[in-house]
Amino acid sequence: MENFQSIYPDLSIQNPYRELLTMRVLVLSNGELKEKEIDNTLGELQKIVGGYIEFPFFGDKFKNNVIDVIINEEGKFVEGLKPEIAIVNEKVGSIMDIVYGNCIFASHDKEGNTIALTEEQIKVVMEELEVVIELMNKDTMENFEVRALFI
Repeated sequence: MENFQSIYPDLSIQNPYRELLTMRVLVLSNGELKEKEIDNTLGELQKIVGGYIEFPFFGDKFKNNVIDVIINEEGKFVEGLKPEIAIVNEKVGSIMDIVYGNCIFASHDKEGNTIALTEEQIKVVMEELEVVIELMNKDTMENFEVRALFI
């Protein structure tokens, strides 16, 4: 193993191609949607969402604008993760699902690689998640706020 050399870049050292190894994304955490520059690695995505990642389908608006949503695959079952997004059926006005834990909004290229968002994609995400609704936890009877995504 002495001659082993990783094929993956070491992002902890100075690298002249650093700008190619990072990407601009939006992160939804604790109800706040913020633009961030992150390392474009699986480990960084997992660190932000707090576990294994999943790319759920969040409606045609995101699909048509090549916007991916990256969430914790087991977010509903991880104790301590807060609800962040209510997926609302726009036609009937009912909540279809609730996403728990941090969410990352990124894009992808023709090969399926995760890449940075464009300015236009950032605008779409901001517009789609601008509505905040208040819900009640039926077990604790406590109110909480989440972003609403109408699909």
